[in-house]
Amino acid sequence: MNDDNAPHGLTEDQARAEYDRLAPIMVIEGRTMDEHSKELLIQLLQENIALDDALDSILRRRARPEQAGRVRDSTAIN
Repeated sequence: MNDDNAPHGLTEDQARAEYDRLAPIMVIEGRTMDEHSKELLIQLLQENIALDDALDSILRRRARPEQAGRVRDSTAIN
């Protein structure tokens, strides 16, 4: 049974709570996530976007000249 009206993914609050649980682990591992990448992750957890769409967004952002230096120094997820 496939109900297209059934909820998919997490709510925004749940997705943000998941990120908040993940953030300290990233810090321990020496990783960082910029705000744009954080929002992409939250959208992925909510199933509002597909992984391919998130990757396309990251690649487009890296290709922008004004972002290139900053993104190289602090990639989406270091």
